Amino acid sequence: MNTPEHMTAVVQRYVAALNAGDLDGIVALFADDATVEDPVGSEPRCGTAAIRAFYANSLKLPLAVELTQEVRAVADEAAFAFTVSFEYQGRKTVIAPIDHFRFNGAGKVVSMRALFGEKNIHAAAS
Repeated sequence: MNTPEHMTAVVQRYVAALNAGDLDGIVALFADDATVEDPVGSEPRCGTAAIRAFYANSLKLPLAVELTQEVRAVADEAAFAFTVSFEYQGRKTVIAPIDHFRFNGAGKVVSMRALFGEKNIHAAAS
């Protein structure tokens, strides 16, 4: 079973890798057969090749990612609220999702689901 400490550390590594634009670091957190559904309701990306392609596209812009609350980690699952800030075509934007990770016995993420919608996307203060 995964410990809350392990799952929290994985979340922290995920945030750090997003901030660093570290594609390999992000993909290394996932199991080979993992799925990423970002946002929930979109077509899940299955397997490391699809997950790598998704994050490679996401990292085309520099991101500023910050946890906004403590990580909730129990059993083999973790959820965390955070913000993702970026600038595109001169517009600063902040997205405020809650992500849910499910872990396998080896401590790798097997499922990532990002919960956010239009009401969670805001123009950033200048």
